[in-house]
Amino acid sequence: MRIVETARELSDLSHSKKQGGLKVALVPTMGALHEGHRSLIHVAQQHADFVIVSIFVNRLQFNNEEDFETYPVTLDDDIAICRSSGVSALYMPSSKSMYPDSFGTSVEVSGLTARFEGASRAGHFSGVTTVVTKLLTASAPDIAVFGQKDFQQFAVLRKLVNDLDIPVEMVMAPTIREEDGLALSSRNVRLNKDSRRRAVSISQGLFHSLTLFQSGVRDTQELNEAARKSCADEIAIDYVQIVDAQTLENVSEAHVGDVLLFAGTIDGIRLIDNIIFTA
Repeated sequence: MRIVETARELSDLSHSKKQGGLKVALVPTMGALHEGHRSLIHVAQQHADFVIVSIFVNRLQFNNEEDFETYPVTLDDDIAICRSSGVSALYMPSSKSMYPDSFGTSVEVSGLTARFEGASRAGHFSGVTTVVTKLLTASAPDIAVFGQKDFQQFAVLRKLVNDLDIPVEMVMAPTIREEDGLALSSRNVRLNKDSRRRAVSISQGLFHSLTLFQSGVRDTQELNEAARKSCADEIAIDYVQIVDAQTLENVSEAHVGDVLLFAGTIDGIRLIDNIIFTA
């Protein structure tokens, strides 16, 4: 596994592999890797010959300085996970190389960013779209893989690449969960025993709503409320909402393919999750 630290080095590496006829995939991460990230790498390997993982804790997407300062950093473990997973190259740029003192550009997507995480975390999506644009520009991948857990982020980035004609195939990998249903997240390590117990109610609520949908319930108010009631006593809920998967607009009647989005906080730790309605 090759480790690169500059955009120029990454660009040259990717170009040489593509010139050699290989298909290149990018898996952007902020480190603190876990089995969910392994699954992203595995999906990338199914689609491409040469897989690049990036690790960069992007300050621009944090609207809370404390959240940034407490974000887990486990670089040695991350490198080991990438090696054991068969990653081809690991891109680990410094903050200085990504955002030098002269940096003054921001990439923004309107519409899809106005609600949910965008409304709750000022500047979050501008930070995400800016850093991902830089990563895609440097790596020029054929494929980019992101997780379903950050569904709104995927929708925003899909619009970004479509609007800017960036020639990359966007692939969304399914959410990986613990045995009790909790979605894997780098933030989970910050949950104490009681918080961890309470966090399970998120997925319980989502799957309860899915069960109702599969039994024939289509009224979104009823389905939203079913998910909300399952965790209202355990979590400070920000939003629970069924939306169209493409537009992220509310729907009055749920259909296969619609998405139930959730966000809330437990002891100051923000957790998000979602479920896609299936037949």
